[in-house]
Amino acid sequence: MGLLSRAALAAWFGWALAGCASKEPRGVMDVPECRQAANAVAPLPGEPNIDHLRAQANAYSDCMTTHGYRLDEERLDDALTHMAQVQASDKMRGDPYQLIALRRQQLRLSPSMWQPHSTETPDR
Repeated sequence: MGLLSRAALAAWFGWALAGCASKEPRGVMDVPECRQAANAVAPLPGEPNIDHLRAQANAYSDCMTTHGYRLDEERLDDALTHMAQVQASDKMRGDPYQLIALRRQQLRLSPSMWQPHSTETPDR
């Protein structure tokens, strides 16, 4: 690898890192009480994974709402629509319903999908 290509590669990495660092973080910091509430939900014997995950997401959501946060429904819908489109592009996978239902609960448990209640979602 020549000196010029190394310099170009280093410049590209510097540019990429600067671009990533300049992005505004999304969501809020994780609230330990809410994470503990979600983790405290024990699975029932024979309970499907999606039902247990839904119960955890419900506990997390209730706690986050109590702490003054709201779920960014628009971002959640965008993320799930994107996932559905990606899944639909692969004809061999079949119906993505189960994967989307699972992902919905995972996203509800993510602090990146939450924002302070007073914050309005920006127009696109």
